Amino acid sequence: MSLFLLIVAFVLTGVNSISNRALIPLHLDGYRALYCVGFWGSGVVLGLINLAVSKHEVGKQDAAIGITMGVTGAVALVLLLVALKTVPGVVAFPVRSCGNTTLTAVISYLAWRERVTPRQWLGIGCGVAAIYLLV
Repeated sequence: MSLFLLIVAFVLTGVNSISNRALIPLHLDGYRALYCVGFWGSGVVLGLINLAVSKHEVGKQDAAIGITMGVTGAVALVLLLVALKTVPGVVAFPVRSCGNTTLTAVISYLAWRERVTPRQWLGIGCGVAAIYLLV
């Protein structure tokens, strides 16, 4: 089941990236703000539905984490959309993905003491090297 969920997440992330990139060639970049509201608004609606169904009470820590995730995600999306005006998608998306992977691995290691194997570090290093060659 976990593999299936990862594959679905992979496909949906790809669809999201394609829709981000499609704004520029379709001359819809003037609607960037509306796109962002729809993108993040749907997340808020789905989150509220999830809260109602699970009957989870929201504490201060939950709200702080959610707001932090929402604000940083929204800023990242806006910066990505602005970057896509001048940088090809074949460069922008791998740079973003490699940055996410590297930062997640480092923070997981430092904050939660998750074990990162030498092979995983090598994979991250190869990703960074590939980005260097791409840029």
